Amino acid sequence: MALADKGSLSLFGQKPEVHRLFAEHLVAEYRVRTEGRGRTVDEWKPRPNQPDNHWLDCLVGSAVAASILGVNLSAHQTVPNNTKPRRLKLSEIKRRR
Repeated sequence: MALADKGSLSLFGQKPEVHRLFAEHLVAEYRVRTEGRGRTVDEWKPRPNQPDNHWLDCLVGSAVAASILGVNLSAHQTVPNNTKPRRLKLSEIKRRR
């Protein structure tokens, strides 16, 4: 994805060394497209001499959790927001406490 596109991830700041370790974790694996049994899947393989991918795993897990909760950053799809937050009265908030 291009920088600033919906769904893209960018690191901030002018000093690349600040995010170097995080970036190394994110590129520690590469994708291999595999076909079999009538379907196509992406298989991820570790790069040689880059064994650490813990932050990549955490980022992917977070993205999956967000997707399960309905977050959608795709530029081609929108998630309708049919629910408007209900306004609470101060008396109702006090009653709940």
